[in-house]
Amino acid sequence: MIRTSWCTLLLLGAFVFAQQPSPLRQEIGKIIVAPGRGPTLAIADFVPRNEPAVPAAALIRQVLAQDLDFARVANLVGQSLHPSNRPAEPEQVDFAAWGGDPTRADYLVFGNVSLIGQELILESYLYDVQARQRLYARQHRFPIGQARQAAHIIADEIVKTLTGLDGIATSRIAFVSGQGRQSEIYVMDYDGANVRPFTREGSTALFPSWSPDGRKIAYVSLSSGVPNIHIRSYPDGMLLPFPHFPQGTTISPVFSPDGRWIAFCSSKDSNSTQLYIASADGSVIRQLTSERGLIHSSPRWNPRTGREIAFISNRSGTPQIYIIDVDGANLRRVLDRGGFADSPAWSPDGRFLAFAWRPPYASQFDIFLMDIATREIVQLTDGPGSNESPSWAPNGRHLAFQSNRTGRFEIYLMHIDGTGVRQITHIGGRSPAWAR
Repeated sequence: MIRTSWCTLLLLGAFVFAQQPSPLRQEIGKIIVAPGRGPTLAIADFVPRNEPAVPAAALIRQVLAQDLDFARVANLVGQSLHPSNRPAEPEQVDFAAWGGDPTRADYLVFGNVSLIGQELILESYLYDVQARQRLYARQHRFPIGQARQAAHIIADEIVKTLTGLDGIATSRIAFVSGQGRQSEIYVMDYDGANVRPFTREGSTALFPSWSPDGRKIAYVSLSSGVPNIHIRSYPDGMLLPFPHFPQGTTISPVFSPDGRWIAFCSSKDSNSTQLYIASADGSVIRQLTSERGLIHSSPRWNPRTGREIAFISNRSGTPQIYIIDVDGANLRRVLDRGGFADSPAWSPDGRFLAFAWRPPYASQFDIFLMDIATREIVQLTDGPGSNESPSWAPNGRHLAFQSNRTGRFEIYLMHIDGTGVRQITHIGGRSPAWAR
């Protein structure tokens, strides 16, 4: 007879409990379709209608597959499992072949591409294979050099059709790149393609932030010798009015959800870095904090309410996350576990805060996620290197962040549950800011 001690039972029970995902982990796990679960989606080769369209057809299929794979609204069927049938039109679809073994697709994307003169003509379709029902059919016309953009647009339309949610394939990310005292703001497609410089100041540019309509970028510039806020229209880069302060350090500008205000931190009035909000042209400035000898940084508006700002303060001794109302009232601490916190970022629905945190006794930062209502926290990254500066995708399903896991900081993407990590910059990258 085997006797089991109470101690052993307690240890076994603790082990079983530890294996169960936390409520927050379970909740965010439902947002992304996990591999092997949920519906399946097959993307057939797009059929070129004429010889000049062959390269564009191949590129469109490749980019579309990458977009829908990262979107994680369905599991993609590997091309090795596709039937030989390549439909260009709906009447050419062999539903039995695409829906049966070994493909077993729930949904099928297919289409055709023509190149006439300097114009790409693209027809794309989405079918429910099992129901043999058409869900989406569109014809697009693009200039010859916009095959990638065409694929991104189709990907977002397919995501919208399947989920009712906006896709991110046509979104943009601003970031900082440069060495030493020279850095500039760059903008790229969400997947790291089409990188182009936005600023050309030949100085130090930091902390980019998009306006909600994507038509302006605010950032900090040292071109005058003192850190000050610059605002430029996008994409033409025209400098817009905003006051410069002759002394102190001004950092971390961020637009309010309605685009009418900018929150920032500055030591312009004292030797302390305080939290301010200003009208978008700087004509009205209000100071929200006034404690001397403290450092405040990284303000972020709640995009759902527009009435709260999360920020970092060292008023408790080490940098922690606080929230304050936009009138300066109702200050409260939301992270009280010690360590060193940085870069809080609200999810688009205002439910979660992503942030960089170096817990007590840890040697590096990682990205964590907090449910604001319950204050439950889950860890999304776990090295290597230091993982910092999270920024939300516009649809709230993905995060961009910076990591030095390769030896220098680059920009990476991941799903809200911490899976699907991919590097998207290769020229150095910091402070990603994601815009629709």
